[in-house]
Amino acid sequence: MSQLTRVEGLPAYTTWGYGVGNAAFSFLGLVISVNLQFFYTDVVGLGALLVAWALLIARLFDAFTDPLIGWASDQTDTRIGRRRPWIFGAAIPIAIAFYFLFSPPILENPADSQTYLLGYMLSFYILLYLFWTIGAVPYFSLGAELTDDYHERVKLIAVREVCALTGLLLATAAPAFLIYKFEGGDGYSIMGAVLGCGAALILTISGSVVKERPEFRGREKMRPFESWIKTFDNKHFRRLLLAFFFNGIGAAVPAVLVIYVSIYIIGTPTWWSQMMPGWWPTWAFYLQLYIFSGICSIPFWNYLAKVWGKRNTWGAGIALATAVTIAVWWGQEGDVGYFAILLILSGFSFGNTMTLPPSMVADVIDYDESLTGRRREGSYFSIWTFVHKLGGAVCGFAALQVLGYMGYEPGVPQTEQVKFWLMFLFSWFPALFYMLAAIVLFRYDFSAADLKDTQIQLGRA
Repeated sequence: MSQLTRVEGLPAYTTWGYGVGNAAFSFLGLVISVNLQFFYTDVVGLGALLVAWALLIARLFDAFTDPLIGWASDQTDTRIGRRRPWIFGAAIPIAIAFYFLFSPPILENPADSQTYLLGYMLSFYILLYLFWTIGAVPYFSLGAELTDDYHERVKLIAVREVCALTGLLLATAAPAFLIYKFEGGDGYSIMGAVLGCGAALILTISGSVVKERPEFRGREKMRPFESWIKTFDNKHFRRLLLAFFFNGIGAAVPAVLVIYVSIYIIGTPTWWSQMMPGWWPTWAFYLQLYIFSGICSIPFWNYLAKVWGKRNTWGAGIALATAVTIAVWWGQEGDVGYFAILLILSGFSFGNTMTLPPSMVADVIDYDESLTGRRREGSYFSIWTFVHKLGGAVCGFAALQVLGYMGYEPGVPQTEQVKFWLMFLFSWFPALFYMLAAIVLFRYDFSAADLKDTQIQLGRA
C-alpha cells in the first residue's frame, strides 16, 4: 500500500473530466425514466400492467447486482486503477443494449403478441441495467476518492451534477426532435442509436482523463457479504441511507408519471399547437424548465452548504420539494403557467438532492476507513444505488399498477378516476415520503469538524 497523502485543489481538467461522465448516465436515465414506459404502452402496444411488471423485474435484478459490482470494483487492482477498467468495459455494451431496447418490432396486432413483446422488453432492459451497473457503480465510487477536502467534495459533485443536468437537457430535446422527425417506432430506434453511441463516447473520454489514487489500491480484501454487512456498522451512513431512501421514493413516482400528467391532466392548449414547433411537446418543455432550474440552483446550494453545512442545506431542499409536490394537487387542465412554475421550483430542489447527499457519503466513507483501515467506496455506493433503484422500481411498478387497475387507456381522454389517482400519486404520495426523509435526516450529525478529526486520525489532515 502506498503512503497516504492528502489530496485537495483538484485541477479543472480532473474535475470536469470526471464530471462529464455523468452526462452519459443522466441522459440515458431520463429517457428510460420518462419515455420508456410511455413508448411501450402507447407506441409498441404492450399493456400497462405488463410494462409495470417488466419495470419491476428488471429494476430489482439491477438493484441486486449493484452490491456485487461494488464489491468487485473495490477488490480490483490493475495498472490503471480499481474503477476505470469497469467504466471502459461498460461503454460499448451500454450503447448496444440501449439501442435494442428502443428498437422492438412494431406489430400490426400487438394484443396478440403480448408475451413476445414483454419478453423482448424485459430481456434488453435487464441487459442494459447490467451493463449500466458495471459502469455506474465504479464511476460514482471514483468520485469519493478524488479529494479529501470537505467543501471540495461538494464542488466536485456539483460539477458532476451540472454535467448530469446538461445531459438531461439533451435528453428532453433530442428524443422529442428525433421522434417527431422520423415518426413513431423509427424515431425511437434512431434516438436509441444516437444517444447510445453518445453515451459510449462520453464514458470513454471521462475514463481516459481521470487518474486514480494508487494509495487506495491493494488494501486487505473482504468477502462480499462481509463487505456489505460491515457497511451498516457505520451509524452515520445508516441514517444518511434511510433519509435518501425516503427521499428517493418521493422523487421516483413523479419521474414515472410526469409525461402522463402533462398529457392527460394539464393537456396541450390550442395556442401551444399553433405557436410551437411540432417536435416540441409540452412535456419536453416542462422537463427542460425543471432541468435548467436544477443547473442554475447548484451554485446556490454549493454556497449555502458552506454556510449552513451539508445536512441543513439538504434539509432545506427537501422542505422545498415537499411544498412544491403538495401544490401540484391544485393543477388543472390548461394550467401550463402554474405547472411550469412548480416544475421550476421542483428543479431547484432537485439540484440540491443531486449535489449534497453523494458528497456526504464520501465523508462517512472516511469515517469507515478510520474504523476498518479499508477503502470500500464501491460497497458504499453500491448499497446507495441499490436502495435508490429498489425504491424506484417498487414505486414505478405500484404507480403503473394503480393506473392499470383504475382503467388507464393509452391515447384517449382519461376518466375522472384515473385523473384523480394520477394527481394523488404525483402530489400527496411523494410529499409524505419527503417529510419522512426530513425527519430521519434530522438525526444525521457528521459535520465538517468531525471529518477533520477523522482525517487527522488517518494522517490526511
